[in-house]
Amino acid sequence: MNHHIWTASGTDITLRWKKAGWVPPSEIQAYKDKWKYFQELPLRSLDAQGKIEYESTLKLNKIFRIK
Repeated sequence: MNHHIWTASGTDITLRWKKAGWVPPSEIQAYKDKWKYFQELPLRSLDAQGKIEYESTLKLNKIFRIK
């Protein structure tokens, strides 16, 4: 059944989608794991000091990683 789910005007449309069964990628663990893997690739070839500098550079530029 495809019933209409009413939400007030100005309401976030994702609320309607979620009620219809949609799950945003940000809530799916497989997507979180995938992005964490790719975000950590640059850290694999760095030593301890390099990792600290990399993290401070990300923080300075307001780039957030999934942890």
